[in-house]
Amino acid sequence: MKKWSLGYAILKQVVRFAFWISHKRITIIGKQHLSKSHPLIFAPNHQNALMDPLAVLCTTPMQPVWLARADIFKMKLVRPILHFLKIMPVYRIRDGKENLGENEKIFSQAIDVLEHKKQLGLFPEAAHSGKRQMLPHKKAVPRIAFLAESKNNFKLQLQIIPVGIYYSHYWHFNRELLVNYGSPINLKDYKKQYETNPLLATKQLREELSKRVEQLTINIKSKTHYENYEWLRELLGREYAQKQLSKEPTAKERFMSDQQLIGLLETHEAEHPEMWMDIHRQIDEIRATLDSKSFPVDLLEKQTKGINTILQSLLGIILTPLIFVGLIFHIIPFSIPRHFIQKNIKDPAFYSTFHFVSGLILYSISSLIITVLSLYLFNSLPIALLILISFLLGGKLSFLSFAWGKILMARIQWFIFSKKHPQELNDLKHKKEILKEQMIKIVNF
Repeated sequence: MKKWSLGYAILKQVVRFAFWISHKRITIIGKQHLSKSHPLIFAPNHQNALMDPLAVLCTTPMQPVWLARADIFKMKLVRPILHFLKIMPVYRIRDGKENLGENEKIFSQAIDVLEHKKQLGLFPEAAHSGKRQMLPHKKAVPRIAFLAESKNNFKLQLQIIPVGIYYSHYWHFNRELLVNYGSPINLKDYKKQYETNPLLATKQLREELSKRVEQLTINIKSKTHYENYEWLRELLGREYAQKQLSKEPTAKERFMSDQQLIGLLETHEAEHPEMWMDIHRQIDEIRATLDSKSFPVDLLEKQTKGINTILQSLLGIILTPLIFVGLIFHIIPFSIPRHFIQKNIKDPAFYSTFHFVSGLILYSISSLIITVLSLYLFNSLPIALLILISFLLGGKLSFLSFAWGKILMARIQWFIFSKKHPQELNDLKHKKEILKEQMIKIVNF
């Protein structure tokens, strides 16, 4: 498992291509922190099931070994696959007390990986949240790190890499992804403390790692009003970033700006809880009106003019054949799994994982069939490859056209609503302006 694998490397390139296709933009920060001369433990925040380790895997040249929850190893047929994918089980109390002893063997194998100057991946939260919220860190990362270093008299030069993973949406196709690699934590800095008081050293390392990871993420602390903070981020985020930078923000700049915005709002609520009771009431009213009509928040910020709507509708009609052709060729590998998944998967945090894995399998089968048929019909490898590339890239282009069509329909419905219910729309916009003025005063932009 610690050795470099050719099969794994080939599969990784296939997955990386699929990962690139399924995202609008992937931004990587801090790759200079990833040393090849030191053993590393990747310690990311965990919000999106399998997509989180893939975010690390597809943005590094390495083949890290991952420690994952033991319950995914229950099926015997799955175990060899997980072993090939360099995944080892970690047992929790919920997996049965009788199994906790197995962790000693697993940790021993993990230490062996680090002793060969390879990389280990482990989620400090030991669970996923499905939200922009960090869960309390457990002690597994410090425990393994200290076991490895103490076994090697603190000469291993082990580094823990805190990682922040940010998605513009958790399960939508063509979302944005930002992977933020922080500066490494060197275990040698904790040598004296560990030799004096191992429990205190473990606690200090866990707290330091938690602080470092939080600095690389957007962590909305409010559990009661989480959705309202997300809504405010969508309403104010871009304008706040533009005012700070005097230009259109990059993905990195928007992330940092959103992080700052949420921090300012949360601090203000902590200092003025009574004022925020009224603010949350206002937000709840606006959100309820928008949700009842399935309107996105950004329509409140846009002026939907009749001539623009007509021109965009004409463009939509022109693009309809592309959407229709894409629907014919991609409905089985793309649409059907999505329909099945969102009806049968109870935890939304797994939507993206099943979308990606089912799509990867079905598109691989479809690509093989298309390539074989093209070779049979045209007897030309270049033509077959051209058809295959057109199929894959054409699918994304078709999806983008379809997604744009949905946005257009929402704008048309908004335009119709504005003509049928002008007073209701004016009241809604007035409430939004009052709320926005309050927010501008709070965050001073």
